[in-house]
Amino acid sequence: MRRNTLMEWNSKDSWKVFLLLSIIFVVFSGLFNHTVWTPDEPRVVAVIKDMYLSDNLIIPHFAGIPFVEKPPLYFIYCVSLMHLTGLDALMAARLGLGLLCLASLVVTFRLAWLLKGKEYAWLTLGVLASSEGFLLNFHWLRVDAMMMFTSIVAIWAFAEAYLRFQLRYVLLAGALTGLAFLSKGPIAIILCVGPAWLVLFIRYVYLRQRGAHQSVTWGRVLFFHMMGFIIMCLVIAAWVYPFYKQASPALWHAWFWDNQIGRLTGSSTKTLGHNHQGKPFYYVSSIIEYTLPWSVFFIIGLASSVKRAVTRHQVNWLDGFFLFWFCFAVFILSYSATKRPMYLAPLMPLFALMIASALMTLKGRWSDWYRRAFLVMMIVIIAVFAMTPLWAQLLPSNKVPQALMLWLSSWQVTALWVLFAIILMIKVEVTQWPAWTKLSLISSLFFIAIFHHVFIAVDIAKDMRHDLNTFVKQIPQDKRERTAGIGFSETMSSIFYLYDDWSVPMVDKARAQRILEGKDSEYDYLILDRTGSTQDPIRYMGLPSDTPYHLLLIGHPRSDKKRSAILWLTGDENKTLPMVEVSENTVKQPAKAN
Repeated sequence: MRRNTLMEWNSKDSWKVFLLLSIIFVVFSGLFNHTVWTPDEPRVVAVIKDMYLSDNLIIPHFAGIPFVEKPPLYFIYCVSLMHLTGLDALMAARLGLGLLCLASLVVTFRLAWLLKGKEYAWLTLGVLASSEGFLLNFHWLRVDAMMMFTSIVAIWAFAEAYLRFQLRYVLLAGALTGLAFLSKGPIAIILCVGPAWLVLFIRYVYLRQRGAHQSVTWGRVLFFHMMGFIIMCLVIAAWVYPFYKQASPALWHAWFWDNQIGRLTGSSTKTLGHNHQGKPFYYVSSIIEYTLPWSVFFIIGLASSVKRAVTRHQVNWLDGFFLFWFCFAVFILSYSATKRPMYLAPLMPLFALMIASALMTLKGRWSDWYRRAFLVMMIVIIAVFAMTPLWAQLLPSNKVPQALMLWLSSWQVTALWVLFAIILMIKVEVTQWPAWTKLSLISSLFFIAIFHHVFIAVDIAKDMRHDLNTFVKQIPQDKRERTAGIGFSETMSSIFYLYDDWSVPMVDKARAQRILEGKDSEYDYLILDRTGSTQDPIRYMGLPSDTPYHLLLIGHPRSDKKRSAILWLTGDENKTLPMVEVSENTVKQPAKAN
């Protein structure tokens, strides 16, 4: 029986052109065709907007609220793009994502070339550019994109220094490691740069012992590393020191102890959320999802490396490098009390390197059947989404937002993207290109179709602009100055600031009661963010049942969450307005003030 290898290269390299084109298209597809999405994008864009307007590059804010969970490198980067391009905060941030994505691919390609040569580099590029976790995290506005880029570029610099014996790259690596810290804190060094540096340095020592690069003395090696360390510290201190000087003790504690230490130990998860303490296998399903459609190859390659290590068969240094980095990073992530699938994002280049390494050794026709099965599955999925008018009526109308149901029930022009993608996917399958190239291109076409067509439906469900604008228009301008907020999530504070330039001041429960009782000198009205509940507002806020209130306005900016609402209240009968409800994109006449 003929043996088929995934690394069977055709003499014609035309597939490289199509691979590069597919990468460009998939990176920028779906970036600019939607508004901000929960849970993270509203806050990120609000921070960028505030930083642009205030020129405060040290302590990020959104809607007047300090945001110190992460250092500000990503926000500064986006603000710089706003100044360079004239784009608004949202578009500049999305452009920044695309540029970071391309840069990460280029750097990972070069790193793979250093590790195992040209063919391995192309294979790694194709895998990474078509992996679900990589594309997802570069199509969602989060600081993890900057962490992914700065981490892999720092590792590349160390690889240049140790594998090509160009020690001057250690200085660059020091600066880049500092930037990795400024992207999300010390976790970038702990998860990525640190373990990769350790193995690469050990490899450098081993090569010197074998006679390589002995013309450079150990004293000179030590000098470069000391200088690199100093540069790293200076880059980190460029933000940490002014932050320490400007921030209050509470803000410093929130950044360092709550977000760096507390997330690991679980001491701050009650306020920061995402507590999954005691779940050591939390990331198993996320790793499988993030490595799609290459998950099978990832599992086989990982299992083979573990088996060789356990049975003490010969394990080359590269397998040991990947295995150590993977096990160390996953252990840290699994030990931490705070867990989210997105925390795997900076490990996507590692996953691609591991998958590419496995693909170079795997043989057999089963891989063809695997690819064809994925082709069929992807075609079915995007075809089902393209033909929503045929089955949309089967959905429960009471659970689907009205605007989304209208979209699902109508034929959309963007469905032509799906048809075009299906034709190209079939065309790719019948070419004589390498097997892995086919899977990469087919997956890219699948994601392009999803980003162009399905993202519009997601945006309709998540868009908060229209209903929030309608809600705010019901509140007379003079009443807004006398209105405070309570229970606002970061998302709610952000969208008020983004869409209506209103930084709603927050009050605690005790002051909210004074406002409703008419005993507050500054505020007469209250906006309550009632999330996931239909409770009476007084009971929801935990106030005494005899607290007076009058409901003036109800809004539902999050149409994808039926039970959530924002309520405008007052306790003074003399300040009441006719009650108005804004729901399901329905615009009613504004209430007139008495």
